[in-house]
Amino acid sequence: MRKLFLIITSIIVLLGIWLLISSKQATESTTRIQAKLADVKDFKYYLDQGNDKIGKEMANTDLVIVEPIEMQQKYIDHAQENGTLIYGYINAMEADKWNSELYSQLNEADFYIDKYGEKMYFSEWDSYLMDMTSQHYQELLLEEIQKQIVQKGLDGVFLDTVGNINSYLPEKEQEAQNEAMLSFIKKIKQQYSGLSVAQNWGFQTLADYTAPYIDFIMWENFSYDVVGEDDWALDRMKQLVHIRDKFGTQVMAIGFEDEEKSRALAEKYQFKFFYSPAGSHYNTWQ
Repeated sequence: MRKLFLIITSIIVLLGIWLLISSKQATESTTRIQAKLADVKDFKYYLDQGNDKIGKEMANTDLVIVEPIEMQQKYIDHAQENGTLIYGYINAMEADKWNSELYSQLNEADFYIDKYGEKMYFSEWDSYLMDMTSQHYQELLLEEIQKQIVQKGLDGVFLDTVGNINSYLPEKEQEAQNEAMLSFIKKIKQQYSGLSVAQNWGFQTLADYTAPYIDFIMWENFSYDVVGEDDWALDRMKQLVHIRDKFGTQVMAIGFEDEEKSRALAEKYQFKFFYSPAGSHYNTWQ
């Protein structure tokens, strides 16, 4: 009996040591990523296949967000060997029909259903709004992250469409979805220790829920004519500066028009800036 007690005690001690080491490594990894993100001078957002020219330019860019299903592994590896941070795209609040392998595993309960009993379809992207409170859907996304992000050795996961919660859902339904999003992001951190997490839009979600776990947030259409003199947008800029000061969350801003004035505004708030004249279609390396 005493021998069994000693064995169990030893196992508990070893487990505790392993947890401490894992926690320390995760903290060190997060600190390293945040330091590199703070030093980012240029970044790209590209969701298609690479070629030798793109691969070479990726290796000379501080940060690149890629579609890991499309981007070839050799270009990812080469860029990382040269110090580039690579984040992999995962559509969080929408299911893309083109991603047939993931889409075929969805249950009806995974889709968001409005008060009329209808799904919400986005014709421009051929996608459906999803229900983050579905545990089955969260598990599918975690498996997708394991397959497309972790196994391919990427530095982080970029969660797109987080902003859909505040943009498309009735106010009374937003809290449940935001809580579910927070729970999902915590699961990413727990299951994939040291993996960096970023989100697209969802400023209120960030402020009220996810900021402690998010290393950068993207602001699309950060174009001067849209945000430069808009009170709501200017308030969000100040809010994001406060969040960055508190949690280290960087801001990646993408301008669609008026590159010079948009870049100057981003630099005023020390946001990273990328100019995309093609708008929110990122299938051309720019």
